[in-house]
Amino acid sequence: MRLICQLDYPNISYITRTSLQGEDYERGQKTTVRSSGCGLCAAVMVLDQLLPDAAFSLEEAVQLSYDSGANTVVGTNYACFAPAFAKKFKLKVQASMDVEDLQNCLRTGGAAVILVRGDRNGQEGLFTNRGHYITAVAEEPDGRIAILDPSLKPGKFDSPDRKDKVELKNDFIVLCAPEVLQEEANPKRFHYYLFWRK
Repeated sequence: MRLICQLDYPNISYITRTSLQGEDYERGQKTTVRSSGCGLCAAVMVLDQLLPDAAFSLEEAVQLSYDSGANTVVGTNYACFAPAFAKKFKLKVQASMDVEDLQNCLRTGGAAVILVRGDRNGQEGLFTNRGHYITAVAEEPDGRIAILDPSLKPGKFDSPDRKDKVELKNDFIVLCAPEVLQEEANPKRFHYYLFWRK
């Protein structure tokens, strides 16, 4: 289990927003893994969990996003990326909006990418101030979900809206109750992308 932090990759170009126009399109021509690659890092961490001997670099993840048309929006469109990623590595994939499906995935040897939302109703988002992908790798004995967060940095969870909702284990694993994850998940689209070895 290893954390892939997007903040460490400001020099890997990741062109996004290709379906947008004007300033949004121009901004997408300059995006990088650091600014927009949380979904790519999340996929690399899923693969590391499920197939640790498989090779999949961030550069290859960028190319897979381009090839699958997942880079047409801000960041990565997992409706496009997840099936292409699963096909490339012969994984089973399921999209869900139900936290019980996430728990079942982790209990049966899988790993998941989760789309979380940002700030809302005057409250700071737990993992981000806007949309963000994180990786779920295990369920703890007490039922909490073990998360690898591609934008983890010192002090990220110290703010009043965040500090009591998670626990940091071994300095890089974020433990979070499933009901908190469900609350943080983006309610407007599939937010759990579940993967298993076939």
